[in-house]
Amino acid sequence: MKTSEALRAYARLLVALRPERAGMVRGFATGAASAVGLAVLSALIAGGVGGALVTGAWPPGWWIAAVLALVLVRAVLTWHEMDFSHALAYRVLARLRASLFDSYARSTPARRREHSAKGAAAALGDIEKLEFFYAHTVAQLATSALVFLLSAVASAVLLPAAALVVLLGGALVLGSILLGARTARALGVREQREREQLTTSIVDALGALREVLSAGLEPRVIADAEAATRRSARTSARTEMLAQTVSGLRELAVAVVVIGVVLAGAAAAGLLGGDPVPAGTTAILPALIAIAVAGVAALSDAAATLGQLGPLVASARNVAAGLDRPAVVGGTRDGAPLPGGPLGIRFRTVGFSYGGRAAVVSGWSASVRPGAHVGLAGASGAGKSTLLALAGRLWDPDSGSVELVDGTGRGYALDAIPDAELRRAIGFVEQDGHLFPGTVRDNLLRGAGTDGCGDEALRSALAEVGADGWISLDDELGEQGVRLSGGQHARLRLARALVRRPRVLIVDEITASLDPESERAISDVIARFPGTVLAASHRAETLERFDEVLEIETANAPTYTTPLDPQARIAAPKRGHPATQRDAG
Repeated sequence: MKTSEALRAYARLLVALRPERAGMVRGFATGAASAVGLAVLSALIAGGVGGALVTGAWPPGWWIAAVLALVLVRAVLTWHEMDFSHALAYRVLARLRASLFDSYARSTPARRREHSAKGAAAALGDIEKLEFFYAHTVAQLATSALVFLLSAVASAVLLPAAALVVLLGGALVLGSILLGARTARALGVREQREREQLTTSIVDALGALREVLSAGLEPRVIADAEAATRRSARTSARTEMLAQTVSGLRELAVAVVVIGVVLAGAAAAGLLGGDPVPAGTTAILPALIAIAVAGVAALSDAAATLGQLGPLVASARNVAAGLDRPAVVGGTRDGAPLPGGPLGIRFRTVGFSYGGRAAVVSGWSASVRPGAHVGLAGASGAGKSTLLALAGRLWDPDSGSVELVDGTGRGYALDAIPDAELRRAIGFVEQDGHLFPGTVRDNLLRGAGTDGCGDEALRSALAEVGADGWISLDDELGEQGVRLSGGQHARLRLARALVRRPRVLIVDEITASLDPESERAISDVIARFPGTVLAASHRAETLERFDEVLEIETANAPTYTTPLDPQARIAAPKRGHPATQRDAG
């Protein structure tokens, strides 16, 4: 990665950290005051001791008072800097993770092929590295530059020749940054990429642990992880060796500065020949050396820090890329609030494709009347799940629009409905939905959203799906509900959607892998739902329970069929008109 690209990545993260900029400035001010205080304290002590040796007299009282005061101030500033930088680091961590989560919330489910482990690595490892950089390292670099500038100015005031030596030393230190910089940056990016690959492989193995164990793949997984770890360790060792070499050169530059200042001071004091000079000139030499060393050493520390930022550059790039993910839904336009009562769904010439590939849906139009129960059928890949995702505004269509419709036929575009109001109106149950680790209560409350609800409402939702007899709110589900059967898993996910009491229920292949008894139980729950239902399924037993079925053909034109079993329409409301209709255009 080029330096310009790295700077752009760092700057992009500063945009996300805008609320923390005042804290970063405050951290710099505290750190700078502490560092300058240390430099002044070192100069005072060196000058006082040097003066005492030259003149044979104790330093004056003001010197002792100044030293004690600076020691006390330094202690307070150091404690405050550590306390504040730790608090700032946690805020930076939270801010970056929240920003990254917001970006993924806007862009997930993604419309392009990608690996979720990369996002996990960015959210965990990369941001943990960056929190220290923004909470402490940035202020440290700025402080080091300030101390060096003040050192050069003070040296120029005391002895111009010494200032030239300090500037020369600073130039040598800055030159060391360029030495091997490209190699160090390349090694850092390589090390980061190897660690990402290791993280990805481990996440894959843990996510498919049953398959790994059943197929006896654990030796291979372990061997691959060990090989990846060795590659990363070798890269890290090369990076460390390069850093140590450059560090040695910087230490040499500091030594050159010390020798140069000593020679300049000795020449000015007449120690190298020439006319005798006042004793005061000799007395300031220790203070001058302390000032010069403080400035060049600070710049050397900054250069060492910059040399270790190779892996951090890759981390900044990863997080910046996560923050810049394209949103799958746009902003919300101003629109009329949703009315009370039943709501239907209307698709107007909808088109949609994944990542620039061939359109999955093209010019698709249909209406589902308020209160109707309608199924979507069609071959795999015909676009059933895509249409349901568009109806739930998990994505925005590339063309056309999707609306909620009231009893008068008035449409309310999904992108003109505030998101909180839209999520209250629509309940979505996916085919491979996720149950979170924790209790049943924890999972159902996630369905309640920001509105929340009491245990009585949660128990009612369990009873509604027939789950109250075999599970309680305090039962632990384990990782992804591993202790549950497929039917139990589906019932809890359906209960979670019903907790919010939505007016439109969207269900995607929830009975796809269930046994006949579980399928009937889930279909009964859906049939009893008092609002509008739009559900996709490839099973005839499920589809026969709906008022009507839209058969999605390859060309995305809806074909209308009647239920296979008219007696199954036990909960279908509004019998006076068809559940669906073609849109005129």
